[in-house]
Amino acid sequence: MTIKIVTDSSVQLTAAEIKQYDIQIVPLLVGFGGELAPDTTISRADFDRQMAASDLLPTTSQPPIGEFVTCYDNLTADGSQVLSLHITETLSGTVNAARQAAQLASGQVTVVDSKSADRGMAFQVLTAARMAHGGADMATILAKIAVIRQQTHVYLFVDTLDNLVKGGRVPKIAGVVTNLIKLKFVFELVDGKLKLYTRGRGKKALIKAQTQILNELADTTRVEAAGISYVGDDQVPAAPRKLMQEVAPQADLLVARTSPIIATHTGVGAYALMLYVVD
Repeated sequence: MTIKIVTDSSVQLTAAEIKQYDIQIVPLLVGFGGELAPDTTISRADFDRQMAASDLLPTTSQPPIGEFVTCYDNLTADGSQVLSLHITETLSGTVNAARQAAQLASGQVTVVDSKSADRGMAFQVLTAARMAHGGADMATILAKIAVIRQQTHVYLFVDTLDNLVKGGRVPKIAGVVTNLIKLKFVFELVDGKLKLYTRGRGKKALIKAQTQILNELADTTRVEAAGISYVGDDQVPAAPRKLMQEVAPQADLLVARTSPIIATHTGVGAYALMLYVVD
């Protein structure tokens, strides 16, 4: 039985990857104080510029359940199964909307919380798509992406707490003090939850942390694939990219802007380092 792959627009995939494996993307919603629209209707560069110039934090929302139901019914109409992989539920309600839709859909749908995001989630999506095209069954695919999930490391490098303050996630005074002393934060996504990895003063602290992360992994593993996703202008990923190419030149590296949904939470100047490693 054919298995078709569905994911959401927070994923970091190239247009070529989406086309090659016929991956279906259900868009999340975003807006600046007005009506929400699919985040795929605005370019990521335009969104970054608009967000940087706005005093308001963009509003975001998971896809409507009905969008998932329609997608699932269309894909399973020929008797196919659907495997639907989504951004970790600690960052978005998308996977829960997908689960509710799967109960309403006519066909057979399996929904998975990737416990990841962006290119980290893409490692699972691409593996599932390749295996599905190769004729693997659902159980085999699920077992493999569980391994991929365990071998994926995601780190978020935050340049400013401005968006976290606007979103009410930290007190305003904390953001003011942090910005005054130029304190930067590095978080690690562990089992789908952001945990503080380290913090330090100035942008050099971020590169120092990345160096430490890569050196630690290089001691025991091999970085097979990597992603650097960022918010802001094209200079944001310049130093992280250079370091990545120096320390792990063998890695298949994708550097690209992140989705509007993730950009809203992280703010301008932030970037994420996502690594798929093998022993």
